[in-house]
Amino acid sequence: MSDTGPPAGDRADRGRESRGRPGPPPVGPGTGWSVLSYLIAGMALYGAIGWLIGRWTHIAVLFPVGMIAGLGFGITLVILRFRAR
Repeated sequence: MSDTGPPAGDRADRGRESRGRPGPPPVGPGTGWSVLSYLIAGMALYGAIGWLIGRWTHIAVLFPVGMIAGLGFGITLVILRFRAR
């Protein structure tokens, strides 16, 4: 006899996890540092990509454009990750 999944009672007890969505992230003293790191990492990553493409194509404006796009992506990621559900 083989069982392919958890018993029926366990499926009902999982609640939000059974729908594939994790709960909201914990809010604590490290949340501010997490938000700051998302913003800095977005600016650094997309700024570096813009700088590399700008050096390759000789278009200097791609560096600041990349940094602004990275900041926008970082803000979007923070909103999606830390919003109240």
